[in-house]
Amino acid sequence: MKKDARFHRTVFFVFLVAAVLLLAPVLAATAGRGIVPVPVKDMAGKEVMLYKESHALVIGVSAYTEGWPQLPGALKDAQLVRQSLEQQGFDVTVVPDPDRAALLRAFDDFINRYGQEPDNRLLFYFAGHGHTMKLAYGAEMGYIVPRDAPNPNRDPSGFLARALSMQQIEVYARNIQAKHALFMFDSCFSGAIFATSRAVPENIGYKTSKPVRQFITAGGANETVSDESVFRGQFIAGLRGKADADGDGYVTGMELGEFLQKTVVNYSKGTQHPQYGKIRDPHLDEGDFVFSLGSIGAPRKSADLELERQKVETERLRVEEKRKLLEAEKKLAEERRKLEAEREQLARLEPPKAEPKPSPGPAGMVTIPGGTFYAGLQGEKDNPVLELDIGTFKMDKYEVTQAEFERVMGNNPSHFKGGNLPAESVTWHGAEAYCKKVGKRLPTEWEWEKAARGGTTTKYHWGDELDNTYGWWSGNSDGTTHPVGEKKPNQYGLYDMVGNVWEWTVSDYGEYGNIVIRGGSWDSVPYSARPAFRGNNRPSEHVNFIGFRCAQ
Repeated sequence: MKKDARFHRTVFFVFLVAAVLLLAPVLAATAGRGIVPVPVKDMAGKEVMLYKESHALVIGVSAYTEGWPQLPGALKDAQLVRQSLEQQGFDVTVVPDPDRAALLRAFDDFINRYGQEPDNRLLFYFAGHGHTMKLAYGAEMGYIVPRDAPNPNRDPSGFLARALSMQQIEVYARNIQAKHALFMFDSCFSGAIFATSRAVPENIGYKTSKPVRQFITAGGANETVSDESVFRGQFIAGLRGKADADGDGYVTGMELGEFLQKTVVNYSKGTQHPQYGKIRDPHLDEGDFVFSLGSIGAPRKSADLELERQKVETERLRVEEKRKLLEAEKKLAEERRKLEAEREQLARLEPPKAEPKPSPGPAGMVTIPGGTFYAGLQGEKDNPVLELDIGTFKMDKYEVTQAEFERVMGNNPSHFKGGNLPAESVTWHGAEAYCKKVGKRLPTEWEWEKAARGGTTTKYHWGDELDNTYGWWSGNSDGTTHPVGEKKPNQYGLYDMVGNVWEWTVSDYGEYGNIVIRGGSWDSVPYSARPAFRGNNRPSEHVNFIGFRCAQ
């Protein structure tokens, strides 16, 4: 991965969503940054759009730990992008060197906090390794590589379990309520979720105010991005005015993409060909992200200054109201604490009540007959065929639902909410505690595979060809989990043994201290939803793809 004594990044996809996404440790912007409204006017001076707030998430990954080359320039790029965006009036969150769990938290926290206001603009910028993998069914899939993802040439199954796919990035893009979002990736990428554009950028006008999800990458598939980033330098130059093609005082997302495509190809001497465009969705492809050149130091009129003073005063009053509300909440919390103390004192005077034993739930269990079975799949070197003898046992007919989990454990950590949806984002410790409380246990990975195969030896329990009537995966899930039992069962009468959510087992994966997970999820490609595929995850992590069922 070295060339001319410099490290290079695998070409990936910079996620620029009208706000820079960079989480813990957070490098806070100055007070008030990001909340100043930004008006956008057409050539006649008529206001066509107003951004209420501007937020950016900037992520730089440098210190890779599992076989990828280090990228010392990525964190430098993140800081330079942060400074440039702050000059544009953005409130910037920076997240350095996240592992998979921190990367998911960064996206979730940022979007939940800033992405639900329709008039906000969000910008996501990623600097680090990316990877394109050709899947078993012929398509290509792009992945963001967090700090702890293994090199796919050495551990392909471990890579798939820890890298973040572009299909999940598309889910995040669609979950944003803010009107405009721009995703930028300082690396190369293929299998894009957006349509590349060659159209001439339009002037600021009515269409600019419509919703949009735009994407810009530093290059195409199989290209190499230098750790001394040409893309980052030209992005900053574009924001300072060089990308303003029509001289109207604004830089749109389309103008920026066109500018980067021309300049990066030139300055990289033809080794990088940036791609840009909008998401393939008629509801999200008509608008255009806008940067105002007037927000980086241009003289302002007295009327503008007066308007700014009024906005500052409005914000001061808002902060004062918030302070009063916090004081009231503090007093209320103290009253609640006193009431709880009184309840505890009364409880000590009453005779203790017998705690009812939790019900294992209405789903029931299926008996799996014992005997010899063959794990793995013939001809796959990563899953060699093993002849195993498994005793008779029982397995839950359905994945444990959120209603069952909450009734037994008293909480519901799931990302996608719904009583009959599978419980997910459950740690291995939480799944083990649930099964123990209802008098059961987690299955071993070989028990799980025997149950999933339903007595067959084919790629899937129904045969070797894909059949959407048996499971939920990336091609038919619409980016979410689904109620248990909606697809056909296997030969043993077990439902959702492929897709919907990964399922915990009790078996050790053999490295990294991880636990084996099986079955694939709503976000998985069919290859990883086969009974023979072995995934893994850390036992203490909350991941919104992992659920479970119990055995006995």
